[in-house]
Amino acid sequence: MYAFVRDAGGPLRLTEEFWRRIEEYRRLGFDPLRWIANGTNEIDNWKLRHAVREMKRSSVKLDTNWFDAFHYADGKTPDLTRRVFSIREPAVANEVDLKHAIAMFRVHKEIENDSTLFTEVLNNFFKNFRCKVSINKSTFAVTEHRDAQFALLDYIGLHRGDKVGFTAADNATAHVIDPTQEPDSELHSDIPMTRCIDHLNLLGCTSGYNLYPIYDSPQESLLDTIGKNLDAFTSRYNLKMDEYSSLKIGRLFFGATGIANTFKELPTNYDQIEETMQIIITNPLGSLMALCLYMLAQIDEKTTSLENKGISNQDLVSEKDECMKNLCEPHFSLGKIVSKYCPAFGTPLQKSENLIAVYPLASNGILGLWELARISNCHLVINDIPMVFEEIARVASSEALVMNPTASMNGCHTIVATKDISNLIIDELRRHNFKATVMGFVAKKGEGKVTFGDNIKDHFAAKIGLSILNIPVSK
Repeated sequence: MYAFVRDAGGPLRLTEEFWRRIEEYRRLGFDPLRWIANGTNEIDNWKLRHAVREMKRSSVKLDTNWFDAFHYADGKTPDLTRRVFSIREPAVANEVDLKHAIAMFRVHKEIENDSTLFTEVLNNFFKNFRCKVSINKSTFAVTEHRDAQFALLDYIGLHRGDKVGFTAADNATAHVIDPTQEPDSELHSDIPMTRCIDHLNLLGCTSGYNLYPIYDSPQESLLDTIGKNLDAFTSRYNLKMDEYSSLKIGRLFFGATGIANTFKELPTNYDQIEETMQIIITNPLGSLMALCLYMLAQIDEKTTSLENKGISNQDLVSEKDECMKNLCEPHFSLGKIVSKYCPAFGTPLQKSENLIAVYPLASNGILGLWELARISNCHLVINDIPMVFEEIARVASSEALVMNPTASMNGCHTIVATKDISNLIIDELRRHNFKATVMGFVAKKGEGKVTFGDNIKDHFAAKIGLSILNIPVSK
């Protein structure tokens, strides 16, 4: 499938070969190292929500949900119509008169930390659109190359018919990559498709997976290889893929839109979350740190003295390879487990039998808990912060090497359920190689916040979460 760079325990640095590849990525219009500090090359939901809140009224309703979903008409797959626009001067004559879309943007880095400019860019882009459209899910990738910017809308056309469930939709970019691999490595196109599937699985989807790749390159030979890689991935997992031409921007890019079906009710009953309900985490936090630290070791020789801190080169390389494997391999068992504990479509929620809600953590890590608290308007108390590679994460934190050492791979999510079934869900997840555990509980409804129990309030991950959100650590 693809080969990883391995090391038997000697020096980690690849020097000349590593920097040759970095320069190759940059010539192709890609930013191979931007993701390392934050565990992602996408604008976070806090910045996006602030920019959207300040937008002027227009015919486009832009929201900041982590997914979108529509009623599924029996046997009828939604039609997807793609339009690619210039960020600065969108040709609105290309807009489609459909009510729903999901969006992907690639924007210049200058707007990432300038909310006023971010809002201005959004207002300018949408101001001339005439057709009313609701965009519940949007993803914003960041680039250093102005000529690599674009906006993509995947319009979703629904069909009439007997409603038998839901079709969920998501999109994703290659939010992290492995620049020790060549640009044409299959893993780079696998990552966004796997991320889409991960969110669809979390929503309880079990059938009707359909992928719509989003990709580009200035080289025809590389476009051909990407096409072959996409075919290899979908063939490996027997997934349907609708083929679209490249973006024709002429700058390297990897992304995807995905849809899938569930015949159950969606596990997003945030308004039904109540006091004493338990918060399950499906896998430990911090699983991206091995990959981050490995890449930093290629960039800065000061980072190579990790063995003095109890981290062997061999372990770091092994965990880095395990991380890349996770980012490229879907775990369909998650969808089956979530679906099992959701009520059948059209039937009411039974709190003693059904899980209440799910929310992804993944690259947000511990910060995703504040998003869950916000949308549920609940006070969450966290009594355990399970960390994978904890020593690696502690080093990354103490040396201020990354912003968020709790950033995680696919499969790291929260599930809210009553005590009646939380142990059943955990046991089921563990039988499918998830390392699930209860990390906290709902203390109070009506106040969206996160606090930490006395036994872990001084845990470095708790302090990191509080500091990133500018909340006093003593709180």
